[in-house]
Amino acid sequence: MSYFIKSVLIALQNIRANPLHTFLSTLGIIIGVAALVGILALGDGLEETGRRQLANTTSLNMLSASSNSTKVINEVRVSVENRPVITSEIADEISQKYSTRGITDLGTSRTAEVGYGDSLSGVYLYGGSEKAIRISPDSVQFGSFIDRSDVLNKKYAAVISYKLASQWTEVPEEILGHSFLLWGKEFSIKGILQEKEGDAPRILVPISVYMDNEKEVYPTLRMKVTNAEDIPEIQEELKLLFDEKYEEGHEAFTISSNEFRVEQFSKGILMFKLIMGAITGISVLVGGIGVMNVLLISVTERTKEIGIRKATGAKKKDIVLQFMAESVTIAFVGCIIGAVIGILGVFAFVPIVNAVAGFGFQAAVSSGTLIVILVLGLVVGVVFGTYPAWRAAQLDPIDAIRHE
Repeated sequence: MSYFIKSVLIALQNIRANPLHTFLSTLGIIIGVAALVGILALGDGLEETGRRQLANTTSLNMLSASSNSTKVINEVRVSVENRPVITSEIADEISQKYSTRGITDLGTSRTAEVGYGDSLSGVYLYGGSEKAIRISPDSVQFGSFIDRSDVLNKKYAAVISYKLASQWTEVPEEILGHSFLLWGKEFSIKGILQEKEGDAPRILVPISVYMDNEKEVYPTLRMKVTNAEDIPEIQEELKLLFDEKYEEGHEAFTISSNEFRVEQFSKGILMFKLIMGAITGISVLVGGIGVMNVLLISVTERTKEIGIRKATGAKKKDIVLQFMAESVTIAFVGCIIGAVIGILGVFAFVPIVNAVAGFGFQAAVSSGTLIVILVLGLVVGVVFGTYPAWRAAQLDPIDAIRHE
């Protein structure tokens, strides 16, 4: 080990002896590594930004289960007759089983026409349980949400969106307690949801009432899992439960989560890194050829020195180690300089792009990027230093000493 360190120190002395020559030879590595670091930092930043945006717009700890409306027979997709239904009893059983691990809601939706006074309105109608508010991003601004008794007793109560309340009256909160017509029956307005930008006219009624007034209802079981890491395990447990409860088994259901969106996004970013990394790797390859060139020149210039060393007892492996150490050192120096330039460049470039184009992403340097750079320096040094080291080790000491 001490001999290797000594070889590295000798290599550093040789680099300092010809700094311009070494710099020009490693310029390809510096440019290639700088570009590679920039690509990886941009990729890491885009992935981090994308994950954050997905987390803000899509709950990554959501799990849903619903019966399939179609199936494939002989490579032909056909409609499923007598689809299995997730009943309120099964939903309650699942809710109790996972009460400490998440929140469960049974619901379904469609568009509907409702009447208020003399006006008719098109709305998005949702039938859900009292836990729907805890799963959705909504909150109640006026009044209250439907409760457990509303669901169990099948009360004709409803919660409406602020936008719909604004369409029906100038002062939305004054509509509480009033009624509207749906399915030819009167529903009492129990609450108004918080106003949101881009909100749609919506109505939420108890799932029990919804299923009583609609034909062929196939509600979806939604679960907001406390820890997203538990989703794969819960998915498998739900499959076993459906196998037990339904003759068709879990194959008749689709159990999905939003985690696949993150996986697809990550795969896209990985593909971007690999393709762009391969393109920028050409510069690193050119830089490696430059390292081999400078070492071959070094072997020619130091032929006499090599002959003297071999004549005084140096073995072939000693000569190989010296030149390999020099090759790895030059490659590492080039990689470090390139990494510094790449990091400084990308962090200066991103704010300019965000300011000009209005983007909101940022660069990020991960530990994986740094490891890639270190491994790259080692690989370039070993691969492109092998031939010059072997050539130096093969010199005949007598001919080498005579060399002028």
